[in-house]
Amino acid sequence: MKEMRKFSDIAQRLVWHRKLTGLTQLEYATKAGLKRAQLNNWENGDYRISVDGALALRETYGMPLDFIYLGDQNALPMALRNALIEARSGGENGG
Repeated sequence: MKEMRKFSDIAQRLVWHRKLTGLTQLEYATKAGLKRAQLNNWENGDYRISVDGALALRETYGMPLDFIYLGDQNALPMALRNALIEARSGGENGG
């Protein structure tokens, strides 16, 4: 059960960031050199994101691995951290 919760937490962070970019799953995945089906599985919490997938998101979007896997918001660049804080306080991008 704990593993599924980790996947769910990771999934929520991935969905939040993709929605923040305003991209569809296809656009977001393609820009990072990933397949939409992979991203869909990660966003649904069906599978944990692979290290290669996380590295692709880091390279493309600046998503720190500590945030993707552990939820460490202190690892986020300031603009993303502020967007996350706004989303959690009821801002327009929900979180």
